[in-house]
Amino acid sequence: MEKYEHPFSWKSLIRITVLGIVVFLCWRLLSVLSIIILAYVLTVAFYPVVKTIQNKTKIPLLLCIFFILVIPFILFFILGLIFIHRIILEAPVLLSSINSVIVNSSMIPDFLKNFSLISYIQSHLDYATATVNVTVIVFDVITTIILTFFLIYDFERLFELSLHLVPGRERDKIKDLLKEITFVIGKYIRGNLLISVICGTILFLGLTILHVSFALPLAIFAAVIDLLPLVGGTIGAIPAVIIGFGVSPLTGILVLILHLIYQQAENAIISPMIYNKALNLYPSVIFLSVLIGGSLFGILGAFLSLPIAASIPVIIEYHKNYKIRDNQIQKMN
Repeated sequence: MEKYEHPFSWKSLIRITVLGIVVFLCWRLLSVLSIIILAYVLTVAFYPVVKTIQNKTKIPLLLCIFFILVIPFILFFILGLIFIHRIILEAPVLLSSINSVIVNSSMIPDFLKNFSLISYIQSHLDYATATVNVTVIVFDVITTIILTFFLIYDFERLFELSLHLVPGRERDKIKDLLKEITFVIGKYIRGNLLISVICGTILFLGLTILHVSFALPLAIFAAVIDLLPLVGGTIGAIPAVIIGFGVSPLTGILVLILHLIYQQAENAIISPMIYNKALNLYPSVIFLSVLIGGSLFGILGAFLSLPIAASIPVIIEYHKNYKIRDNQIQKMN
């Protein structure tokens, strides 16, 4: 029987060791990596806007970034403090209303009627931990904005620097690849944020017209959850529908119809118009991407799963063309 010898390779061992160390460090620094990834995504989304305004107005890049990124962030932060204060004041009444609707509904099973939403939250809410978590979130948001500011400012230099890490004959192809990936991710993020604003505005107006209590917090909740693909619209509608049925069965049905009509309009008109086929993915791929991203990295992973999934076919196409070009070069030599 013929024996096969497998020669020992120090290079392979070193590569495996380095890869293991990198994976371990990435896992340990997951929170920092999340900030870096989010800052990169925001950079890709806002850099084209900043550059376009700079080219048209001839304003220095630093001022453009300040006007496009920093000032809107400060305004949203102030509005967020105002809305959060109002939501905190209305939250106990909102939870009490939802709990009352569940208890008095004839369609809810008995074992759910005995479940007290307010008691559950109070028993599982640690105010000290919650305060620390809020502080950490605020710190992470500020850090992300600062990092995004510097990444936008140094975008072109960092882009050119990254190109020097690849062979010269592949530099132009890598440049085209990075531009295409940047276009897909930027288009998705800008579109998703715009759709979320449209969602919150329309639902707030609709809930106000229907005289549903807590229209503002319900609309903000639906707008934020709408950032999540596929499941966001359904989850965002649940509290509003429950409150609507608490007012009257007719109001509950009208609120449900409002959300259904908006979701149909978003899927059939708003999303295709804004994305313009930037994300050409099958529904099964979208679902698996959201499921995997959400399981690994939570809400942030679900939010970023689609642009990453849409970038994979671009990378695969580059790799296939790279193999073809490499075979051609070997034949020429």
